[in-house]
Amino acid sequence: MTREEKFTLNTLQSFTGCDFEDYLHRGEAFRQRMSGAVMNALQVPESWQTDCEMRGEWGGAHPVHLRLTRADLSGLAVELVSPSEDSPLWCALLTDVRTRSRVPLSVSYRFDPAALCVTLEKIAEYTRAGFTGAGELIAALRMGGHAA
Repeated sequence: MTREEKFTLNTLQSFTGCDFEDYLHRGEAFRQRMSGAVMNALQVPESWQTDCEMRGEWGGAHPVHLRLTRADLSGLAVELVSPSEDSPLWCALLTDVRTRSRVPLSVSYRFDPAALCVTLEKIAEYTRAGFTGAGELIAALRMGGHAA
């Protein structure tokens, strides 16, 4: 892939972990493009803030590493990581900085932005209903069929 080529959802879905790693090793600008393409494909609900790892500040283990947060979810974030050389899977995790826990929401060979957005909407719904701890939120998500 060259600088002029556009990332599409189909491109992101067809990339292997090695493809993501190869693109990552081309430099920061390429990683920004790749992360931006994932953020654009997600089209997260308005209430969510999105941040991406650029220089390994969150460990640097994945070519794409996004954090999705909400103002009313103090200490909780949804992290989305792409496939890498170590794993062929897309993983969405609910992290709680208060307890330092990480619980899988979804694990998939295919990037599915629509499914993740449904999960984000459910998280917003459940937190409005009072489920604000990672454990109780995950229990509610599992009971509703929205978590791994």
